[in-house]
Amino acid sequence: MVLLTSGTVATLLIPLTCVCTFSIFLAGYALQQHSVRKIQDAIRPYDVVSTIPEEFSHDNTRETITDPETGELVTINKGNFAYVQLLSEPNPSDICSSILFFKKLIDGESEIQDRLFMYPAEWDMIASSDPNINAALSMLQTASKKYEFWLLPISMNLVTEQGYSLTDSKLLRLGEIQFMRYDSVLYLRSPGLLLDAKELDKMLLSRPLPLKYDINRLESYRNEAWIGMPLLAHQEARLPPVYLISVNTMRNRVEARTHIPNVVLRGFGDLAAGPTYKRTSGIDPAYVFFEWNEDGYTTKQEDNPYYQQWRKEQSEVCKEVDFELY
Repeated sequence: MVLLTSGTVATLLIPLTCVCTFSIFLAGYALQQHSVRKIQDAIRPYDVVSTIPEEFSHDNTRETITDPETGELVTINKGNFAYVQLLSEPNPSDICSSILFFKKLIDGESEIQDRLFMYPAEWDMIASSDPNINAALSMLQTASKKYEFWLLPISMNLVTEQGYSLTDSKLLRLGEIQFMRYDSVLYLRSPGLLLDAKELDKMLLSRPLPLKYDINRLESYRNEAWIGMPLLAHQEARLPPVYLISVNTMRNRVEARTHIPNVVLRGFGDLAAGPTYKRTSGIDPAYVFFEWNEDGYTTKQEDNPYYQQWRKEQSEVCKEVDFELY
C-alpha cells in the first residue's frame, strides 16, 4: 500500500483542477457562441415571407425621353422602385414626419408609386402611457390608406430575446426580405421634409443604379453616383440619411447591396441634404433631413428656413399630437 502525503495529493489535484476549469470555460464559450449564432440568424431572415404583392414585373432597362421643360433628350431608369421610411422607436414626431413625407409624394405627383413604412410588429400590440404615441400610431393606420403606403410590421422577437436593443439598422436587416420584389428601394431618414417629389425621383431614375452585381456591367460594382456602404446592423444603430438598397434573392439566402449617394456630383448628391447645407445655386434640395439631439429629440434650428415649414406641415397631418415635447 502506497501512502500519499498531502503534498502529493495537492500536486495531483492541480492538473485535475485545470482540466475541470478548462471544461467549464469551453462549455461557457459554446453557450455564448450559440447565443451569438442565434442573434446572427435573427438578422438573416431567409425564411420570412414577403408581404409585398407579387404582381410586379422586373424591367431594368433604360429609356430615352424628351424632357418637357427643356426639350432635351434624357435617359431614365425603368423598373420597380420604392421609397421606404422606417422607425425602431415610436416617436410621435418622427411617425408624423413620415406620414407627411408620403402625403407630399402624392401631392408632388411622384413617379415612384410604391411607398413603404417599416416598423417593429410589437407596435401593434402596445398601449402606451403617452397619449401622443397612441394618437400617432392610430393616425399611422389611417394615413396608410389615405396616402397609399404599405405598412410593414417586422417581428423583432429574436433580437429582444437575446437582450439586444432595437435599432433602425437591425430593423432594416430583419426587414430587407420585404424588398425582394423591387429592383431598388431608397431609404430616407425621418424626420425630414420633402420639398420636390419630382426632383427626388431623379435619385432613382436619372443615373444608372448598382442593382445586382454583374461582372459584365460596370455600374453594378463601380458606380459613379452610388458608393457601396455595407449595412453593419450589429455595430451601427443608425442608418445613413440616404440609403439605396437592392435585394437579390439567391438559392439559400438573401443578398442586400447597400449604397450611399456620391455627394460630390453636382445636381445629384445634394438632392437630399442636411439642414445646414447651402446650395451655391440657391436652389432648394428635394429632401431635407433633420438631426436629433443627445436626448433623441429633433434639434431645433430656428435659423433654418425648412424647420418651421416642416413643423407647420407636420402639425397639419397630425392634429391630435402635441409636438411641444418633441
